[in-house]
Amino acid sequence: MTLRELLQSRAAETGDRPAVIYKDQPITYRELEARVVRFANALAGLGLGRDDKVAIMLNNCPEFIVAYFACAYLGAVAVPVNIFYKERELEFLLRDSDAVALVATPTFAEFFSKIEEKPPLFRHLIVTAPYPEGLLFQELEDGASDAPVEAAVSEDDVAEILYTSGTTGVPKGTMLTQGNLFFHADAIIQVLELVEEDRALMVVPMFHGYGITVMLCCFRVGTCFVLLDPFNPEEVFQAVERHRVTFLPMVVAMYFMLYHHPEREKYDLSSLRIGISGASAMPAQLMKDASEAFGIKILEAWGLTECSASATIQRMNMPYKEGSVGLAHPGVEVGVMDDEGNLLGPNQVGELVIRGPLVMKGYYKRPEETEAALRGGWLHSGDMGYYDEDGYFFMVDRKKEMVNVGGEKVFPREVEELMYTHPAIAEAALVPQPDARLGEIPVAVVTLKPGASLTEGELVEFLSGKLARFKVPRRVVIMESLPRNPIGKIVKKELVRMLQEETGY
Repeated sequence: MTLRELLQSRAAETGDRPAVIYKDQPITYRELEARVVRFANALAGLGLGRDDKVAIMLNNCPEFIVAYFACAYLGAVAVPVNIFYKERELEFLLRDSDAVALVATPTFAEFFSKIEEKPPLFRHLIVTAPYPEGLLFQELEDGASDAPVEAAVSEDDVAEILYTSGTTGVPKGTMLTQGNLFFHADAIIQVLELVEEDRALMVVPMFHGYGITVMLCCFRVGTCFVLLDPFNPEEVFQAVERHRVTFLPMVVAMYFMLYHHPEREKYDLSSLRIGISGASAMPAQLMKDASEAFGIKILEAWGLTECSASATIQRMNMPYKEGSVGLAHPGVEVGVMDDEGNLLGPNQVGELVIRGPLVMKGYYKRPEETEAALRGGWLHSGDMGYYDEDGYFFMVDRKKEMVNVGGEKVFPREVEELMYTHPAIAEAALVPQPDARLGEIPVAVVTLKPGASLTEGELVEFLSGKLARFKVPRRVVIMESLPRNPIGKIVKKELVRMLQEETGY
């Protein structure tokens, strides 16, 4: 099935059901499909067609969905843009992706206007509100034909190019096909047992693979999602209560803020039945606390952009194992490999590798990096982990974030999990500091809960009885907040930079 066939079938079979609820107003599948058809025809009228790249720099809003699906209807390629990008980053993405158009809010269009030399292939700026030199989204849509779109599209066509975060180098454009996206969505649906009666909350950013997955899962089963932007705990609670939300896909930082919100108990959250945590590892204590507080089972998933967002997930009706990111998705192989390319057995730490229909087609215009990432027929994740005798996978850490203390390997997640059990700690990260004698030493960076106090000696003493000596942080830095990316993941590269500036190491 293609994305066009998905939305067409929904409009035909369940056209009067809401697909999206935005600002408390429902948009039915029939209304959404009609908007997509008109905007696809509008893009075609501008000369856009098969394989053209359309950058979409929008907050969570119906126009994002319309533009995304309009590209799919034409056989064009959607290029979602991180809304936190500035002009330098936006320029890189537009040039690297060969985008011919940008759909943006006026705020983001200003970043585009500051680019002195426009990318050579770029032709159209489309804006959601009046802006000089921009074509107005609504006017294009309203003035377009509602005739069926006739472009030939297949499951093997690239549907989107999602750019990696660039935490390990220059961002790379990950090419995901329509078939990749459908296989991934179907796997999630099967594991979560999603049905038409469910209702999701969309508060994760739609420019991220996580948000796109939630959207496709909902449309695939014919349910709807409540669309929010930006994240606000009170608005989340109100939306769950008002719209009887059952499915809560969020990231760790969001669960953290909801759990610690002082007024959460005044809301009726009894409709909730399931949650997902993705994008970064969820501390075991927060998993336990949030699950109990909201009366739901929170399933942790693991994966990366290159495998359509995730490759493993915990199961609804299987035993929960603390610290595990679950089992491989149905129809997907996940293995553990050593540096020589040998697959390892249970309880042996190595690099997690993935094989299956959800793995990307490759990196856009980067054949050598594609070959390196997909060598031997496996997608190499760069994450370290292992699996047990029951097939449950456990993350150890990013291969590149490991701290090498005089030849001894320290995986930050192990230390971070222990730090989260300290009653004074709200957030925790472990990063390396250069050391003349040992090469690197581990440094703990933490934020504290309101009213709590903690000294370096107290934390070191707390950890010393639980960890080998080389794993215990040699320094403790207390900060007001930790840097996070748009999906709530602590950005350790940025944290190291901040520490270098603030503490001089």
